[in-house]
Amino acid sequence: MYFLSENDWSSYGCTYYYSYDIDPLYGAYGNGYIPYIAVIGGGYELHVTGNDVPTTAQLDAAIASLGLFANFEANIQNGPANLGVKFTSTASGSPDTWEWDLDGDGEIDSTEENPYFLYTSVGTYDVTLTIWQDDESNTLTQEDFVTVTDGTNISGQLSGVWDAAHSPYVITGDVKIPEGNQLDIEAGTIVQTNNDSEFRVEGKLVADASGRSPITFTSNDTWKGIKFLDTNEENVINNCHITKATLCAIEADNSTVTVTNSRIYENTTDTQKSTAINLIDCDEVVIEECMIANNESTSFWGGIGCHNADPLINHNIVVNNTAGYAGAFHFTDDSEPELINNTVANNEAGFAAMWFASCSPTITNCIVIDSEDPFANFGGSPTVTYSCLSGGYSGTGNIDADPHFADPSDGDGAAFDGLNADWNLTSDSPCIDAGDPNSPQDPDGTRADMGALYYNQFGIDDPQTQPVVQLLQNHPNPVRESTTFNYHIVKGEDQPVEIEIYNVQGRLVDYVTGNDGKAVWNPKDIQSGIYFYRLSNSDKTASKKLLIIK
Repeated sequence: MYFLSENDWSSYGCTYYYSYDIDPLYGAYGNGYIPYIAVIGGGYELHVTGNDVPTTAQLDAAIASLGLFANFEANIQNGPANLGVKFTSTASGSPDTWEWDLDGDGEIDSTEENPYFLYTSVGTYDVTLTIWQDDESNTLTQEDFVTVTDGTNISGQLSGVWDAAHSPYVITGDVKIPEGNQLDIEAGTIVQTNNDSEFRVEGKLVADASGRSPITFTSNDTWKGIKFLDTNEENVINNCHITKATLCAIEADNSTVTVTNSRIYENTTDTQKSTAINLIDCDEVVIEECMIANNESTSFWGGIGCHNADPLINHNIVVNNTAGYAGAFHFTDDSEPELINNTVANNEAGFAAMWFASCSPTITNCIVIDSEDPFANFGGSPTVTYSCLSGGYSGTGNIDADPHFADPSDGDGAAFDGLNADWNLTSDSPCIDAGDPNSPQDPDGTRADMGALYYNQFGIDDPQTQPVVQLLQNHPNPVRESTTFNYHIVKGEDQPVEIEIYNVQGRLVDYVTGNDGKAVWNPKDIQSGIYFYRLSNSDKTASKKLLIIK
């Protein structure tokens, strides 16, 4: 406790010290003279006096002297079902046993010191903690401690699991996943964020609908999108549809996030942020296999922006976005993004599809088609190879040609539907087998194509042209601890095979031996990111991609 005064209390015979000795904000409290401090424990025992600043040990001793008293706190007390609450015992004394009734039904739910509990039903819940030390006990009940709502009026802190059965979840005020909290959003869930609210993540968000119905983030009026701020958790956005944001759909500031297999479309902004994804001071971001289409900025940037950020941007389709300066990408402030196999087409802007300023992007196996120039370069140093670009560009393997899309949008910008256009290559495309020969092969076992969507050169329904091996997608994917590769040898003997794992630079990082159509692999010390795996056995070859998240 601080006792503060505008006067020098020493004239009254008080001992004191200056508050800047313990409080950097002393300037806000007058001259900050403070008399002696006392900490009173059990039995009115004095633990600290004089001008010494209390230490943790002294305070702990004061608390312990109070005896055995139950007390607790929680990371969150209000939210929609399923609400996940982490409880922390703050009891005094030295308890050796904890008994928690977390839902007020008179039954013991946990004997952990600091339990986690998932509230699945709407209601208000009493919480009781009984602590024991040998034969002595003390009990505390806090009535109406946790309130679980129906999810129609959400604001404040978030935690737990959101599922399709309880959706739509309607957010009516700013929400935040605090540091230490985690929110899991399951497949098929709809999240409506209204009233110009922001969805902020400082803890961990796992919105993962891999292989199932997508998760939808949208609004009935306006919302500010999802913002990741100072979180190094492994945040995941997988198979999500994100639309109608009016600041930017996804923003990451000094954070880690993986965005895969998602659709980010029809978002708008009048700010200097990129409309779809805006990255600041990030070097652990992956954007893969996403459709970024029909976003519109009345200011500068349309698709993805990087400010001192080094993301991996891989196999994305960035089309029909509109902005004042650059329709697809904006890279500044020493950013070093790596762009691999992206399709960039029919964006509309005053200058170019991509804007470079004081940055060094690497662009490989990409298609960049723009009615203006593909690049506006203001002090950038892009390295561009094996890419198809309007007007051409110097670099190994680059071409200037019509990529022959199957059914592209009818024009440039957000006024034309790029989301539902067909950006596959046709059989006469010059982009087929024109990618970097050192890149991992396409899934059909041929040389890498340019662009996000490879052209399958084998008709799997035709036994004459069917590939000699079939390599299925690994499961689970993304990979956290281990994954299983399944394959089938169509022709020849089903003998042991080797499955090789490569990073995006084409360097072999590991391998595993498969038998009888299956191989189990543990990535061990391999870092998070996108990798390719290839099955090879004599002249039999096939490859696919996987994602590691740790």
